[in-house]
Amino acid sequence: MPRPVDSSDLERLGGDLRQEMSATAAGLRQEMHTMGEQIRTDLRQEIQASAAETRLQMEQFESRLLARVDASAAETRRYMGVVAEDLRSDIKAVAEGLGALDEKVERFRGEVREDFGRVDRRLLHLEVRVIGRSGPA
Repeated sequence: MPRPVDSSDLERLGGDLRQEMSATAAGLRQEMHTMGEQIRTDLRQEIQASAAETRLQMEQFESRLLARVDASAAETRRYMGVVAEDLRSDIKAVAEGLGALDEKVERFRGEVREDFGRVDRRLLHLEVRVIGRSGPA
């Protein structure tokens, strides 16, 4: 037959239960702390891995962008070189044309001087004839 339970047995049983529950709670707190630390560690590692991957992607993007800028600059330099050469050719043609015009103008001036010289001589001859015919006044 079971023995009757007295209050000291109940107190002892209650104390044992409290100790067991306290130990279980402490174990759970320790386990939760350990799991929290593991989660923080895992998150830090994921963040670092993501940051490293982002840096790598940014470096690749920067590299591609710089390559495009360099290619565009080279193409612009080539184009401007062609434009500059065309302008040089045009300027050279204009300069040659101006030189030819200067020569023509100088030749024309010379011809005009000669023509005026002839006209002056003819006028002098004419004046001499007119004066010679009319006699001394």
